[in-house]
Amino acid sequence: MGLKRGVLITFEGIEGCGKSTQINKLYSFLKKNKIKCIKTREPGGTKLSEKIRKLIIKDLKNNEDILTELLLLFASRSNHTLKITHFLKKNYIVLCDRYIDSTYVYQHYEQGQSLKFINFLQKKIANKAKPFITFFLDIPSELSKKRLSKRKKLDRFDKYSLIKINNLRKSFLKLSIKFKRIVKIDGANSEDVVHKEIITHLSKKNVL
Repeated sequence: MGLKRGVLITFEGIEGCGKSTQINKLYSFLKKNKIKCIKTREPGGTKLSEKIRKLIIKDLKNNEDILTELLLLFASRSNHTLKITHFLKKNYIVLCDRYIDSTYVYQHYEQGQSLKFINFLQKKIANKAKPFITFFLDIPSELSKKRLSKRKKLDRFDKYSLIKINNLRKSFLKLSIKFKRIVKIDGANSEDVVHKEIITHLSKKNVL
């Protein structure tokens, strides 16, 4: 039967964990079963937010101006959540590649920025766009580097050291224990195995 309302489903994890692949597979599954859905990403998701994404990824350097980075992320999210809430009101399933948990991991745990300030901004701009369920695709840091080595173009996040990637993974693991909405999945498994596990969890949550 499924839920009679729109839900936001987010996907999180270190680079190379398979988020985009699983979002595309789930999107195709939902479309095939004639379930209303959209896929989007952060930072980005709208014309304006995609422009801000370029500033964050291409123009900023690692930890050079962390407050500017944080504020740009939330400027992007502020515009993006208008789109998310629009589709939630129309009872769509919204699939989002990264969301608030990435902010916790990269801006709070890695950069040491105020958790209280992050939560203030999140509540201010996205109080009506809360994740219903979050899939954390967990892979070893070494596998992340191996997968990233096969990419033709690497951005500044893709170029993180193995130590930093491992620290990011540990932070995601902390969040998976802290928040019940987060479902940890072994992203080292085959694409089909991971996809089936996601479908199983969504069925249990009465999303499908």
